[in-house]
Amino acid sequence: MTDSSTPWLDAHLDLAYMALDRDSARPSLKEEGDPSAMAITLPSLARGNVRCCLATIFTAAFEPEDPCGYTDHEDRAGAHQAGRRQVELYEAWEHQGLVRILRTHHELESCLEQENGPLGIVLLMECADPIRSPAEVAWWAERGVRMVGLSWAHGSRYSGGNHRGGGLTDEGRELVAALDEAGIAHDVSHLSDESMEDLLALAQGPIASSHSNARRLLPEGRGAMRHLHEDHAREIARRGGVAGVNLYGKFLARDRSATLEDVVEHANVLAEAFGRDRVGLGSDADGGFTPAELPEKLKQPVDYHRMTDALADSGWTPKELRGFSSTAWRAFLAKVPSMA
Repeated sequence: MTDSSTPWLDAHLDLAYMALDRDSARPSLKEEGDPSAMAITLPSLARGNVRCCLATIFTAAFEPEDPCGYTDHEDRAGAHQAGRRQVELYEAWEHQGLVRILRTHHELESCLEQENGPLGIVLLMECADPIRSPAEVAWWAERGVRMVGLSWAHGSRYSGGNHRGGGLTDEGRELVAALDEAGIAHDVSHLSDESMEDLLALAQGPIASSHSNARRLLPEGRGAMRHLHEDHAREIARRGGVAGVNLYGKFLARDRSATLEDVVEHANVLAEAFGRDRVGLGSDADGGFTPAELPEKLKQPVDYHRMTDALADSGWTPKELRGFSSTAWRAFLAKVPSMA
């Protein structure tokens, strides 16, 4: 079992994007907020003892009026500006003492061991369009980016996405090599199957799935590709990867409200490929939806212990539960060269 003292590492939170979406003039998550409208604020994460997370740089193609949007995949300057704005927001929050950008594994370990202090964040780019060319990867690494997903749902300049098929582009293949050279990990969530297979064939560095569930349990419909195929899961696991369970209700169950039992079922199916010690949390709990779309009895980070209680009831050991709450992702990030 876990309790309120158990530290959590959540592998997917869109902190900057959601702050800008809520108030682009004064983006902040330091206020409590309306719990019926938002699950994630800095106070709610503190109450749930979420000490670290992978905080995203999320940008939206085809939405130029959005605070984090740009015209299309070829709008390199617009995408770069949208991504850079979020990095600068994280840096401003760090200057204010609200978060700490974690650039090394030592900093990550220190953050997880401290009971007090600001939220630790490891920067994860969700869709690589803000990287204007593969030659720019080193600049992003210098700013703290430690993991990159090539695409969001609608694809990118570099790859297909789960709503737009296709493999890696020629420039995408160059980007994979540049990310490997910079020691940046690969995130497969949102890739099309073709791009997933291309990435698995090309990438030399660490690979993980930050926030996808088990396709076997949601095998049909437009959203099926959003989740891990068993063959892909086994290959990522073979290479030492980790899977993060996504808490968005529609990614857990169809045509009804999701429950804790659904979370357990997806975790157990993922564990068939990864092993229970390499399945963790990638909640996406602030991903543009309200707590009403999170599972029953799991509406705020303070409820996260209910997941580990339910996993314990299904047979997970205390060590495996610690893996789910933090150590699976801790061990993975320790293998990311740019975190050395």
